[in-house]
Amino acid sequence: MKNLFLPLCGLILFSCAGTGEKADTDSPDISYDSVLNSNETDSLDRDKLLRDSINGSPNAMVLQKENGLRIEWQVKKEGRKITRWDVPMINYKARVAGGEQYDSNDGVGWAVPVRIGIGILVKGMEEGLAEMHEGDKGRIMIPNALAYGEDGYGTIVPPKADVIVDLEIVDLLEPYSLEEGIKVFKWHVSDSGKVAKKNQWITFDYFAYTQGDAGKMYDNSYQNGEPYKMRFQNDNLVAGLHVGMSVLKPGDNALIHIPAKMAYGTKGMLDLVPPNTDIIYDVRVLSIR
Repeated sequence: MKNLFLPLCGLILFSCAGTGEKADTDSPDISYDSVLNSNETDSLDRDKLLRDSINGSPNAMVLQKENGLRIEWQVKKEGRKITRWDVPMINYKARVAGGEQYDSNDGVGWAVPVRIGIGILVKGMEEGLAEMHEGDKGRIMIPNALAYGEDGYGTIVPPKADVIVDLEIVDLLEPYSLEEGIKVFKWHVSDSGKVAKKNQWITFDYFAYTQGDAGKMYDNSYQNGEPYKMRFQNDNLVAGLHVGMSVLKPGDNALIHIPAKMAYGTKGMLDLVPPNTDIIYDVRVLSIR
């Protein structure tokens, strides 16, 4: 469990495997793995773009944006679209266009949580999710400028490679709404154990993120090679983390959304957390003693 969530890809939270070749988008024979901008799609047979995917002409099941991002739905629900305040649970497979799969949640055994605006997703993935709803199933086709760009990602994603993500939005988590606007999204729930009492030691692993247009991970427990320990309701940590931890048991995994006033407030923290910035803790509670 511990190593599954290291954000190695920059697309999703899971470790990467495999490499692939970039699709030849200059070829006149356009496959379903091609990611094209609006000018290119206007000059080509639209039906060819949909081969091996959604049959027929583009319609309400196909979105082609001017920046090249394309979404093709197999199932499209109605209602409110996903926002940066939501935590969707997704099944996904990511691959280089015309190449090999390099990431998925297949080995985890359950759907996984993602969140817009905390720096764990490439721009195209965030933009695509913001067009989708709970229950949607389809494909987000991401041009390289909205993925890993000119540099690619190590040996995993080649330079200038377009990326294809097949996904299903399994659920939108309902948060526990606590005092001062703190919200806890449990995405893996323990069947046993009890919540912490004052002065008990909570041992947990975590990633900490800032929320916003420039959201990013600013701290994590894995960099020290061992879990973190805090004394519940009696420790030198942000107040909001104690509030969030109050509803978690050993074995629970959750995202804790902490408003700025319960985090680092108007001052922020050094160059890591800007002033007036909400933060997100992604925690895995290991023990409470």
